[in-house]
Amino acid sequence: MFRSILVPLDGTRFAEAVLPAAVRLARSARGRLHLLLAHQPTAALVGMGEVVAPNPGLDQALQAQEKVYLSDLVARLGQAGDGPITTNQIDGPAGEAICTEATRIGADLIVMATHGRSALGRLWLGSVSNHVVRHSGLPVLLVHPNRAEKVLERSSGAGILVALDLSAYAEAVLEPVVHLATILQAHVTLFHVVEPNYHAVEPAMPYPLEQDATITEVRRADAQRRLDDIADRLRARGLCAAALVMIGSNAAAGVLEALQNQKYDVVAMTTHGVGGMRRLFLGNVADKIIRSASKPVLVLRPAPLPDE
Repeated sequence: MFRSILVPLDGTRFAEAVLPAAVRLARSARGRLHLLLAHQPTAALVGMGEVVAPNPGLDQALQAQEKVYLSDLVARLGQAGDGPITTNQIDGPAGEAICTEATRIGADLIVMATHGRSALGRLWLGSVSNHVVRHSGLPVLLVHPNRAEKVLERSSGAGILVALDLSAYAEAVLEPVVHLATILQAHVTLFHVVEPNYHAVEPAMPYPLEQDATITEVRRADAQRRLDDIADRLRARGLCAAALVMIGSNAAAGVLEALQNQKYDVVAMTTHGVGGMRRLFLGNVADKIIRSASKPVLVLRPAPLPDE
């Protein structure tokens, strides 16, 4: 279960948008909720040459404001989970501060907005959230602040779409999915996209080659069998689980299309895999899912396999 949930904040409504979902998870899991604000040192232009230099006085005033801000949030949120909400402020780059704090408190889930703005106006998206996903080693629930209303609000009947590429890497996300599904009493759908083409590696062949329909069908049937086996394992642990395989030209587009179904509340995936959907979990495609998904994204960077 998620016994310790960390929520990074930056003092804006963007970052605060995830708080209702985090509170619901903490209460349902009977976990502890911890709020973190990564303080960014302020600077000022001084002298005729407008040299940027630290401003200790302004920095101390900002830290005091941030402390009051966190205290006000705790008072507003009230009781959330097992015990009082705790807070902390850390100086330094936000991504590193979040990972450090997660280790210090023994967090097993980080809930954060996909983007916000720091005191200096820097965007989080593509920097802080990316750093946390890559370096924390923890499951991270990313919520777009403009789509945070009623996130994880259903007390029962929720649905989790789990994108898998049939590799051991991708299956690493199943354990946090089990915890989330148990908390939400959610139905789990294991999902895989079979792309009916070969991706050429020769420079002279820059475009994918269409695959024979018979081979594609064999791959689809094999994927269905493998997902059915995983679904059986989840059902043995008391979950409601099903497997869904579709044929599509683009894995990321297939996930986003499936996510439009109202029965899904969350999409879960690892940051990378090695199978036919490997492009889903790397670079621009994973970024596209996080940016474009209409639902929260539970993402985990898997640990290296034992034989690596």
